[in-house]
Amino acid sequence: MEEIPKTYNEEISLRDLILKGGSFIQEILRHWRIPEVCIALAVGFQVYKYITFEPVYPAKITFSVDEDEGGSNAGLTGILGQFGLGSVRPSRYNLDKIMALSKSRRVIEHTLFSKLSIDGKNDFLANHLIREYKIKGPAATPGGKPTDFFFTHDSLAIFNRTENEMLMTLYGMIIGPPEHPEKALVTADYNEDTNIMSIDVSTSDEALSLALAQRMFESLSRYYVNKAIEKQLKTYNVVSAKKDSVLTVLKSTEYQLANFKDTRRGLLMRTDQISELRLTREITALSAMYAEVLKNTEVADFSLKNKLPFIQLIDAPLSPIQPTQISLLRKLLMGIIIGGFIGSALVICRRIWIDIMADQSH
Repeated sequence: MEEIPKTYNEEISLRDLILKGGSFIQEILRHWRIPEVCIALAVGFQVYKYITFEPVYPAKITFSVDEDEGGSNAGLTGILGQFGLGSVRPSRYNLDKIMALSKSRRVIEHTLFSKLSIDGKNDFLANHLIREYKIKGPAATPGGKPTDFFFTHDSLAIFNRTENEMLMTLYGMIIGPPEHPEKALVTADYNEDTNIMSIDVSTSDEALSLALAQRMFESLSRYYVNKAIEKQLKTYNVVSAKKDSVLTVLKSTEYQLANFKDTRRGLLMRTDQISELRLTREITALSAMYAEVLKNTEVADFSLKNKLPFIQLIDAPLSPIQPTQISLLRKLLMGIIIGGFIGSALVICRRIWIDIMADQSH
């Protein structure tokens, strides 16, 4: 017996809701000038954005990283690979590491201070960015006007305060502000299924986009490879230097023995025999030492080459690049929808406010 009133009340509530919605629509039609003004303002704003829009030239470079390092896990990887379980693709950790390196100041600094020619001007990439985006240097005096600034050298260790400020400004443009990362000139990403990485560059100049993408890839791959083999490279350099020093001493001792025999062809004294014996024994020891060091050098060289990651370029951007465009029709539709929504909301809020004040007066 209690369910019947409940259903009746629900029907009444739905009826009231429909009537209220109808009254709101009538109110909007009655005060149609308010949505009209809002639509006109929104459309005007969208047209302004369309007129002032500066096209950007997207340049995308894709590459893959092969990190089959061999070693103790190489055999297991090979066995698992026969059953379709192994993989020589880099781990997600290493791909995330490459993405983090793409935003590091060290990699971006190497990119910015590489020289290239754009529009007949051979200069640092940093200076090309400054010209393209009309970036001004800090004022010479407090409260003064910003001044023109260009980098004259790439010795970061002796940069002054102004040069450091400009460097950080360019660095912020490339990686984007933390609150608006979509404004970054350079972004990096990878496909989780294929592990193919990409570097996307968007600037207002076609040549600058192409150059920045290429130099960014070169700096990133060079730095990543050098960091990956840093330990093995140090070991190889040490044993290689040891090999060279042992070989130098061995050659010198061999020359001393040959010279000793040439100057004492008919030696009769036992002291001369002792000297020859000592040189011969030293040569034997140095030869054994050199053989051992040579073996260690070969092992270090193999370890270095086995550790070396292989970064392969897949696709590089080519000129001409189609600039990104925005549709005027789409902007107009957005203006109509946004303006209509805001105008209708204002009319409805006005009606609700009048009803509330009328209820309070009673």
